[in-house]
Formats: sequence, structure tokens, C-alpha cells
Amino acid sequence: MFQGLLILVFSCLGHSQSQLVKDEITNWINDYNLIYAKSYLEDMQADPEKYLSLGISFSSIYIIVCIIYIYGAYTCNNMLMVTYILMELLRLILISTLVATFLLLIKQNTMDIGLLIGASVLGGFLLLGIFYLWVCAANLPIVINEMERDEQAAIINKLQHLLEVNNPKTVPRALDTIPFSAQPEDVVNRNVFIVPRQTGTHVSNRINGHSRITKPYIT
Repeated sequence: MFQGLLILVFSCLGHSQSQLVKDEITNWINDYNLIYAKSYLEDMQADPEKYLSLGISFSSIYIIVCIIYIYGAYTCNNMLMVTYILMELLRLILISTLVATFLLLIKQNTMDIGLLIGASVLGGFLLLGIFYLWVCAANLPIVINEMERDEQAAIINKLQHLLEVNNPKTVPRALDTIPFSAQPEDVVNRNVFIVPRQTGTHVSNRINGHSRITKPYIT
């Protein structure tokens, strides 16, 4: 957010003094070997106010997105943080390209190895720091999701405990104390195919009317 404020301030100052910006760009083009960056600076020299206006617009949008991200982090709303994470990633890619271009320009315009090494170390630490901050910001929604899952699990466990306390099991204790001894499986299988032997049993059959014939049934 502070970087956006700085860019916004410098863009406003440059927009108010566009002629000075144009003269400074002309000096860079004439004094330094700008390789492939020369064409971009020539376009900016032709109409600096347009580029400065774009800088003001993007800086304002970036500041608004940062404020939305802060509000989303305060309210633990992940949807409000997605825009900032994506925009910050694009901004980091742009900054990495500018740092690499700046190091190439130093290499083309100076023979001081110490200056080149110092600029490389400074640029590397700068990129490392801002990428670390972006990783921290991008991991915040993940941390919020994990916290919400932990809270839901704690609530479910608490509700289960309350249900167990308020609704205890009503199973009779006498049934729990009765020992149960199951017969071996082979004994059960043998008993299935055993027919009880009955002797001297009389089977009665009714025939028409009330007459009854009785005969012995011996097995």
C-alpha cells in the first residue's frame, strides 16, 4: 500500500511537471546505451502525460485493492483477498522485469564490477523481500480455512458431548450383566440337520363330520 502511495505521489508530481520529465527522458536517451528499453522511453517521451495518468490510475486502483484486502483480512473474508493476491502477483512480475532490465542497463553503461555486484545483491534482496511478503499474504486465506475447520470440529465435538450428557443410554443394566455364551459353530451346524425322534405319537385327522380316525405314527 505504501509503495502505491509513493508511486501515486511521484506520478502526480510528474504530471504537474511533464516538460521536466520529457527533458529528463531525452537526456537518458542521449547519454546512455538503453538497448531495447530505448523504444519504450521514446514512446514515453512523446506523450509523458498519458503514461503518468496511467500511473495515477493504476496506483489509485492498487491502493483501493489494498484497503479491500485489509478489510477482508480483518473480517476473515477470503473472497475479498483474492483480487489483491492476483494483482500483487502481476505487480511482482513487472517489478522483476524492471529489476532485470535495470541490471542489464548498468552492465551496458559501466565498467565498475563492484557497482554491478552491489546492484545485483540489492535487487535480489529486494525481490526476495517482496516475494516473501506476497507469500505471507497469499497464505492468509489458507490459514483462515484451517482455523474455520478446527472451529467446526470443536463445535461438533462439543455438541456430541452435550447430547451424550443430556440423553444417556437407557439400556437396562440387568441385560448388560447377563453373560452370553455362544455355542461352537460346528455344534450349531450339526443341530440344523437333526430331526427330533418321536415314538408313540398319535396323529389325528378329521374326516367328514365329527368322526375321528386315530392311528399310531411311529418313526
